[in-house]
Amino acid sequence: MTLSNHIAMDPLRSLGSRLTSRDFEELRAEAKPIILVGERLLTAQAMQLLMRVDRDLREARSQFNQDWFRRLMRVRKKAVSRLRRRWERLDPLPALPLGPLRRRYHSSLARYLYEATDSTPREGETSQPR
Repeated sequence: MTLSNHIAMDPLRSLGSRLTSRDFEELRAEAKPIILVGERLLTAQAMQLLMRVDRDLREARSQFNQDWFRRLMRVRKKAVSRLRRRWERLDPLPALPLGPLRRRYHSSLARYLYEATDSTPREGETSQPR
């Protein structure tokens, strides 16, 4: 009987919502480290690279740094293709699919965040500064 079936079938544990000291011991069981080798290691590194690029993209957007943003979007395209290539080489394929990695590109960031101001004076206003 597996541990998960043991926990689900134990009538004493299902009666109350409080954890006992035995429950805490099971929760604190030491997990063995997962060591990635070969293609899985390369795939994990490609995924980390893409996550760092996406983090930097958010930072570039928040700073309105269009030059940095454009350069990162060029790098991101290469990072996505690298991750897709590595993901397809995994054997066996992971249970979860990779999913879409597309991102919309806006070269002019400020144009979409703020409304354009009308420079012509309205009725009753003068064009001279006050």
